[in-house]
Amino acid sequence: MSQATAANPAEVRRIMTMGLPFTTHHGGQILFSKADGYLYLMMGDGGSVGDPWNFAQNKKSLLGKIIRIDVNALPTGNSTAGWGNYVIPKDNPFSTDSKFAPEVFALGFKNPWRCSFDSGKPSDLYCADVGQSSYEEVDLVIKGGNYGWRVLEGTTAYLPLASPGGNTSAADIDAIPPVMGYAHSAVNNNVGSASITGGYVYRSGTDPCLAGRYLYADLYAQSAWAGLESPPGSGAYDVTPLPFACSGRSPIPCDAAAARSTLPSLGYIFSFGEDNAGDVYLLTSKGVYRVVDPAECGYACPIKSSAPGTSPPPGSSPSGGAAAAVVPAAAATMAALLLMGALLAL
Repeated sequence: MSQATAANPAEVRRIMTMGLPFTTHHGGQILFSKADGYLYLMMGDGGSVGDPWNFAQNKKSLLGKIIRIDVNALPTGNSTAGWGNYVIPKDNPFSTDSKFAPEVFALGFKNPWRCSFDSGKPSDLYCADVGQSSYEEVDLVIKGGNYGWRVLEGTTAYLPLASPGGNTSAADIDAIPPVMGYAHSAVNNNVGSASITGGYVYRSGTDPCLAGRYLYADLYAQSAWAGLESPPGSGAYDVTPLPFACSGRSPIPCDAAAARSTLPSLGYIFSFGEDNAGDVYLLTSKGVYRVVDPAECGYACPIKSSAPGTSPPPGSSPSGGAAAAVVPAAAATMAALLLMGALLAL
């Protein structure tokens, strides 16, 4: 990681230029991977309802894709076909396939809104992909994977309103289903009024009962969830609604619960963040919040926690297995307590 404290404008260089067909679904993340050092760009399908031009399945388009490029090396000759100043990693899944844009790492996304690498397993990439009218999903992204849009919304066949760009058959792709997600009807009575905001796998010691769980939320609905792969390596995730409350130390007052919810209103949940200690933050329309020791909010966690409001040194957070080991198999109420988060506004 760079330790620079200033930038020289003369050293700024254009990386990529891309045309966009509509004013929405332009994507939601730019990340460097600690595992391989490459730059990952998460691109939406370019917009309008139902990806009418089928960009997400168009192998030559960079829309509806996760792009992986090397920006530490400059191209020679015509290696990037005029797109920009970068090099294609040799192990990109389609780097030698003339049918694909070589930048593509994975495809079949509608509008990836917040993706993250698991700081405990740096090669694991989670992406939340905003749905159209019925389902919001979280994908565990692998090299060369096709995540289905617009052939599928979640695991259900999607029928576009218009198809000037043609259609792709479900039989022609090997779509990878989401590992987590929720139906719009689960959070809001109005169809099409949900929008997922992806988060992080929790690796801080501040709330040990969240250890190893992927946290995500809905933009509008004051709803949040925690998902844990169980058993590890199975690809199956146990997902539990995540209650939350505000600490008495919070400088931002907690508003009354929103309609259809017993939880305090945080406004729109735009994004999550993670610091070097693994603590997780929520960026909302009312402020920036941090997950703190659950005892500050009256929640019980039977696992020993760090001091309120602090985090242990990096690398010392407990494992997800430690949290799971204290959950009585027949005690649903205890499982709910283990997944309760606590929030402190900064």
